[in-house]
Amino acid sequence: MSMEELSTDILVIGSGLAGIMAAIEAEKTGLQVAIVGKFAIGMGTNSAMANGAFTVANSRFSREDHLRATLETGRGLSNSRMVHTLVEKGPDLIVTLEKQGIPMVEGKMGFWVDRPEGSAQIPGVLLMKPLRERVIRSSIKPIPGLVIFDLVVEEGEARGVFGFFRDGRPCLIKSRATVLATGGGGAIYLRNDNQKSILGDGYSLALKAGLSLCDLEFVQFYPFVIAEPRLHTFILYPPYPNETRVLDERGEDLLERLNLGDDLNRAIITRRDSLSFTLFEASRNGDIYFDLTRVPEEKWSQYPLNFLRRSKFPFRDRPFLVLPAVHFCMGGVEIDENGRTALPGLYAAGEVVWGVHGANRLGGNALTECAVFGILAGQSAADHVRERELVPFLETSKRRWEKKAGGYLKKKRGAFDHPTDILRELKNLAWKYTGPIREGSSLKEGLERLASIEKRIEKVYPDTLKNLFRKKELENAALLLKAILNGSLARKESRGSFFRRDFPDQNDREWLKNTCYCLEKGDLQIIHRPVLET
Repeated sequence: MSMEELSTDILVIGSGLAGIMAAIEAEKTGLQVAIVGKFAIGMGTNSAMANGAFTVANSRFSREDHLRATLETGRGLSNSRMVHTLVEKGPDLIVTLEKQGIPMVEGKMGFWVDRPEGSAQIPGVLLMKPLRERVIRSSIKPIPGLVIFDLVVEEGEARGVFGFFRDGRPCLIKSRATVLATGGGGAIYLRNDNQKSILGDGYSLALKAGLSLCDLEFVQFYPFVIAEPRLHTFILYPPYPNETRVLDERGEDLLERLNLGDDLNRAIITRRDSLSFTLFEASRNGDIYFDLTRVPEEKWSQYPLNFLRRSKFPFRDRPFLVLPAVHFCMGGVEIDENGRTALPGLYAAGEVVWGVHGANRLGGNALTECAVFGILAGQSAADHVRERELVPFLETSKRRWEKKAGGYLKKKRGAFDHPTDILRELKNLAWKYTGPIREGSSLKEGLERLASIEKRIEKVYPDTLKNLFRKKELENAALLLKAILNGSLARKESRGSFFRRDFPDQNDREWLKNTCYCLEKGDLQIIHRPVLET
């Protein structure tokens, strides 16, 4: 099958909030912009599942409040320059979103996507629909259904990407600048509330392009995520009705028994991570239930209860299973405050990057970060393009990618484990060994088990296009999991969202350090870098 060749001034990989904001900003300069999505542009992303909260300074929450809260939540590991940028540019962002047709309403610590009275739509959908329509109306070229396998790096610069369309056509895209906005990797876990395709693609692309990543061991868990069999793992966002109860399998009030207080809304704000750790421990001794049976009828017309009411499951009639689940990844690609990576021509934004959150993320900062740094990455990419011409691929490079495409598509004989089965094992391994509570001996065991799974992944010879993409997902997920396991084993303390049972205390004297990951000759290497600014 012949290679399809495309070219553009700026290529954006990922079509969530960060990617779309980068594309819109770059398009304002009159340059050619293309945006790639693994599936439909805009809607198959974590942004479309978000709760619609933007933490920014407002009339009740000053810039100083926002700065202090973000740094305190990051427990000393944040990049302070990026935090300052987030705080300073946050208020203007709300005006930008409103100009894009997204109604916003002021809250205690920022703004929320406003919703029509009685609407059961997920706030993330209300956020992404107008932005997606803005892309469709613009000159931005959408390229849905393209899976990026590699960044093209020539003569020390990012010059495009190589990938496959869903129908199996290989594709090489030349670009003068590229923005990486692929999201995180929460779906490598058995228990997560992410889109199922969020498997760490961007981390793998960056590592294999020679970049270093930071603090991948810091993964945020949310305590109340639906765990009923055959139901989606939907996160139960606050505010919770006063009548809500959390019960153990005997029907006893779990919050009261564990001395977690009687104000669930306050607990989820002030003790979100300790609540996740505690509920995870409690789940080992029995099931945990969320009980909404005492909530009066009139409250079921309000979101998110009206969203639950659309399900055939009897949420109003009986308690239902909940468990903590992975929500967000704090670590990622290192960028500066303008979205530049260390690789010329490559920019990044959104959950794939590191810097703002440190050891933990302040609620509402995820969407703010996506939008603020998406805009900055788009501006920086445009500035870069205006300074140089589009450089054609080297002929030797073009032949190399054609040969690589043929190698991917060439079928080999032999029995192998089905990729779906291996991915299920990886997810189980991630949850068992790098879940909310970690320990040295089990982390070592997890690494041993992962090594055996990696050997099986090597022997997967895709016999269908679907399995070609699944093998790539396996490789990305396994690399991210290896990084999290090794980083967790190396960090001998507990901090923010990271808890080690054998080192339960925060240790600023020895561990006020960022963990840096890189690939050297295909092997994962880790160093620890002292935090330079707090």
